Amino acid sequence: MKENLSFVLKLIQILLVFGTLYSYAMFQGGFVSWFLFYSFLPLFVYLFLLLLYPISKWSVKRTLSNHVKRAGESITVDIDITRKFAFPIYYCVIEEFFPSSINYTSIGHQDYKYLNQPEKVVEKRMVKKITFPWFKRNFHYQYTLTNLPRGEHKYHAIRIKTGDFFGFIKKGYVFPVTNRLLVYPRYRTISIKKGLSRFDEGASTSLMMNSKNNNMVSGVREYAPGDRFSWIDWKTTARKDSVMTKEFEQEKSSSILLILDTVDYEGLNRLTFDASIELTFSLIESFNKKTSQLAFLALGAERVFIPFQQDFSKQELMNHFLAKVRPGGDSPFHHQLADEVKKVPYGSITMIVITYLNSEIKQSIDMVKQKSNRIIIYLIKPSSKITSQDYQMIQQLSVEGVMINLITEEKLITQEFEVNI
Repeated sequence: MKENLSFVLKLIQILLVFGTLYSYAMFQGGFVSWFLFYSFLPLFVYLFLLLLYPISKWSVKRTLSNHVKRAGESITVDIDITRKFAFPIYYCVIEEFFPSSINYTSIGHQDYKYLNQPEKVVEKRMVKKITFPWFKRNFHYQYTLTNLPRGEHKYHAIRIKTGDFFGFIKKGYVFPVTNRLLVYPRYRTISIKKGLSRFDEGASTSLMMNSKNNNMVSGVREYAPGDRFSWIDWKTTARKDSVMTKEFEQEKSSSILLILDTVDYEGLNRLTFDASIELTFSLIESFNKKTSQLAFLALGAERVFIPFQQDFSKQELMNHFLAKVRPGGDSPFHHQLADEVKKVPYGSITMIVITYLNSEIKQSIDMVKQKSNRIIIYLIKPSSKITSQDYQMIQQLSVEGVMINLITEEKLITQEFEVNI
């Protein structure tokens, strides 16, 4: 309705100016008045045709150089415009509509020096290009997006504006052009300072979360491809007339449950949330390289659980979730964690990544501790926001045997994550 009204008003204006000049020429007469009328006649015709010209019929296509990237990288975007009829167009303004999720910069781990000032990494992205197509039926525009932030970014539209030489006629149209860009979190090397693994016979220090203790034989089984020649049990093989190998008792620490807090709360710092995602992503990649049995649990707007499996597709599922996840949910994290306690497997190592700590979360951690072989907490928080109550609860958890990794901007700006396990 609004567009129709604008069209009628512009048409009335053109006819009114045309009628005024024509009346002037008729009543005034003479060479000068008719010369002015005929001089402006082509302009009137062009304005009238431009008013009727349907730019909504144009074909607009957006092409991304890559649909999957990693945070901090760049992509090239090509916009191609095609029209069937080469009507003369003096100028054309191409304006990109960016999703709000991309209005951040990701310059690398140096982002986290602004952990207490997250507004520093907010950047209102804008792309406007003016081109002069004239009689061209196809024209093209290219731009580059740098410092891509993590997330799933959905492009929805491109706006094109045009008009006449004098700005008398202005018209535009928003073309629904959809594209999807998935940006994975950055991966950083995990530097493990120390660790403790427990066997049935006792406890010993170990940095290998998944290794087998080849000195403890728990049984025999049929040979499987990949088994070592030295594992073959020759006596059992001879007795059963089938190749049998020794089965070794795995460490209890070989099963790791990684829990991520994605619950939204008042005062949530976007940078600390992104840091928790980046740390979780790096932990998953690091332990998968060691072929550890890793289960992943995210608590927030939705519960996402990916069980213990050495499956590439499961790892991709975890990575895809970490690329898309946003803080949300109405139920507090400590409530959700308490509900999940009964599902925590006995004897596993439980890692919890959080961005704040309070007495309710501590109580839930105490409940998890009753079923876990070991609990490791990663608390990500700006140093200026750490209170005396935080230090007190960290001390209490440490005394109770919970490993606490307090991660501030000082650790986040380093090249690699240094953690205790």
